[in-house]
Amino acid sequence: MRAITFLLLFREAAAFLPINSFFHSSTRTQRSTEATEKYSLYMKSKETNICHMEDSTKIPTQTRNPLRLAVLRLGLTEPMGTSPFNYGTYDGSFNCAYCGNTLFDSKAKYDSGSGWPSFWRSVDEGAIHYERDLDRLECQCGNCKSHLGHVFLDGPKPTRVETSVLLGSPSTDPRGQSFSAPLPRFCVNGAALKFERRRDEHEER
Repeated sequence: MRAITFLLLFREAAAFLPINSFFHSSTRTQRSTEATEKYSLYMKSKETNICHMEDSTKIPTQTRNPLRLAVLRLGLTEPMGTSPFNYGTYDGSFNCAYCGNTLFDSKAKYDSGSGWPSFWRSVDEGAIHYERDLDRLECQCGNCKSHLGHVFLDGPKPTRVETSVLLGSPSTDPRGQSFSAPLPRFCVNGAALKFERRRDEHEER
């Protein structure tokens, strides 16, 4: 059933995803803009914005961006080093770009040198769902099961991270509360994430 669902999703999305254009700088911007406009018109023609991964799961989508959908729902990987989340500093949460579920806190973000946004812990129990992907461990959104990336056990040493943040690591994280072995490295596609800035106290009043 999941294989059939995947093929239907791929057939539906293929006409709107200029995959090859992402590797050719001369046409990247034009093709991406055209694809976004075409896909937006297509989605508007639908009676609903619900995307079905399984018959029993109906999650409202918060994005219609072709690249995001290719990563989140088809499991594609964005080119290395292309996400803006690789650069700069952030204070807030990183949420699923499909359903808005909170996945990671910026306090657990670090520069792994991999070329993709990396985190050494998830935000809470159940925020991340895991699936075996051949010899790797795939991480998915715990709410809508959208593809995020993969988890590796070569993250930072526990002595290199903030102790208070480490103590709150979910037990469901691989080596979540390890004080000796390297912590996990959640290697995540930036296109699968949306950043939400943390509000200070006087903004909330």
